[in-house]
Amino acid sequence: MDTNPINYELIFEPDLKKFTFSGKETITIVCKKATKIISLHCSEIKINSCHVKSKGKIINSAAKTNEKKEELQITLKEKIKGKASIILEFQGILNDRLLGFYRSQYQQGGKTKYLATTQFEAADARRAFPCWDEPEAKATFDISIIADNKFTAISNMPVKSKAKLGGKTLYKFGKTPVMSTYLIYLGVGEWEYLTGKVGKTQIRVVTTRGNKSKGKFSLDLSKQLLVEYEKYFGIKYPLPKLDLIAVPDFAAGAMENWGAITFRETILLYDPKTSSTKTKQFIAEVISHEIAHQWFGNLVTMKWWNDLWLNESFATFMATKFVDKFYPEWDLWNQFVEDAMNIAMGLDSLKTTHPIDVKVNSPAEIREIFDAISYDKGGCILRMLEHYVGEPNFRKGLVKYLKDFKYKNAQGQDLWNAIGKASKMPVSSMVNSWLKQPGFPLVEIQQDDDKLLIKQNRYLLEADKKSSKGLWEIPLEIGLSNNTITKLFSKKSMSVKIPKSTLGFVANYGRKGFYRVKYDEGILLDLKMLVDQKQLLPIDRWAIQNDLFSLCISGNEQVQNYLDFSDAYYDEDSYLASINVAHNLASLYLRAFDE
Repeated sequence: MDTNPINYELIFEPDLKKFTFSGKETITIVCKKATKIISLHCSEIKINSCHVKSKGKIINSAAKTNEKKEELQITLKEKIKGKASIILEFQGILNDRLLGFYRSQYQQGGKTKYLATTQFEAADARRAFPCWDEPEAKATFDISIIADNKFTAISNMPVKSKAKLGGKTLYKFGKTPVMSTYLIYLGVGEWEYLTGKVGKTQIRVVTTRGNKSKGKFSLDLSKQLLVEYEKYFGIKYPLPKLDLIAVPDFAAGAMENWGAITFRETILLYDPKTSSTKTKQFIAEVISHEIAHQWFGNLVTMKWWNDLWLNESFATFMATKFVDKFYPEWDLWNQFVEDAMNIAMGLDSLKTTHPIDVKVNSPAEIREIFDAISYDKGGCILRMLEHYVGEPNFRKGLVKYLKDFKYKNAQGQDLWNAIGKASKMPVSSMVNSWLKQPGFPLVEIQQDDDKLLIKQNRYLLEADKKSSKGLWEIPLEIGLSNNTITKLFSKKSMSVKIPKSTLGFVANYGRKGFYRVKYDEGILLDLKMLVDQKQLLPIDRWAIQNDLFSLCISGNEQVQNYLDFSDAYYDEDSYLASINVAHNLASLYLRAFDE
């Protein structure tokens, strides 16, 4: 970009009767080259006036919007270079489409009420104010909001000053750190607050009137999470406050606006009398996910939207990790394997799948491209990577990455380089073999006395020669009775020696790897005995039959073998394994009904 924003000074005045807003804006920019044309993003906004100031004088200019391109083009009478200011006045609509600067409707005491709120990710800040609406165009923001006296206003930073203007109040907020436009937040409503503190950081749960009592669980959990994330990342939470805002009308589950996270009401408010444990778990996971973003995503931001998968997968991975710490009784990692991994493998076994890392030409493509492959498979790859390099190396690399790129933008490759450096392992080539190609491998194992013959092929639900190519760098972990053998399996086939007295073993030990395993008949017999005697971990007892059933569905294994093997689960006491065997047997019964 030849023209870069440094600071935005913004004043917004929403009108919740007419559902419009007016705005004033001064953008401080730097033109690297002498230029006569300045282009920035702008959509559904009417420009009332536009001035450009350079070196103390006003430059004659003409502003023109292009709705198709979502662009505002400012043409100058003479070229400018270096520091300059763009001064704009504009107006827009508080829409009801749950994006940009929009109105949210709710009922209270039989009356219909409204509040104004924002949702700017991926590219909707341009609907609230003209800006360079891309992750890499980071700047600081001085935001002010003029609101009717019955309302209060919220933004990313705390209120710096308040001034009465007749029937209205002018709220001035502190200057933000350097940040991306998609993380800006503006809110005006009849709010009430539940407030707490962690060190010097103020934490609030913000709700519409009458709901704040349901925010206690979320407030307490957020305080714990903030402390734990600060410890883990080795970086203090960068802002003076953190608001968790319950919005009545909200399209996404939640949004990580820096210092002002928005949620659907059902994902933030918890009533111990009426809400289920499942709801409590979901709330905990989403809050943890959004707080993780305050560092990974907000402090260090992706350069472009092709790394959105990493932004989201990483936050989900960290969320699971930290909530598991506080609530080990929920067995979150077992749920992760049953839900996220199974869903991702189901989609990724189709020939119509796509790689995790895909080219994104414009933000409009994001909704089409990002799915369970991007997020669930992405989370599985991060979990596999952490296990491969070891938790201390993973954390060391991550902390280095966050410290090197704070208040800047980075690419996924920067993270792999940092973790590779910390672990002194071939992280980049290993991870990229999972990101750049579609699908995942099936590892086939045959035993010949003390030698295992291992080969890998792409696993497909339906055999297809065109789609069968693929070679992965697989962190293979073979679990024996009292130790494990770890190898990076990067060829089509290899052999591994195991101790002569070995009776049964588990490949993909602990189900940390994103691949399925096919054992020969002899190994399956040994495993059946070990499952029956519960000498294997519950997760491995689940995984062996889960792979075997999947191989029956894809035609790589006989159904009779699955039925014989399922006898070993007659007395199974692990919920995960027993429920999966029950589902699989029911599925076979339904398929064979009336045959």
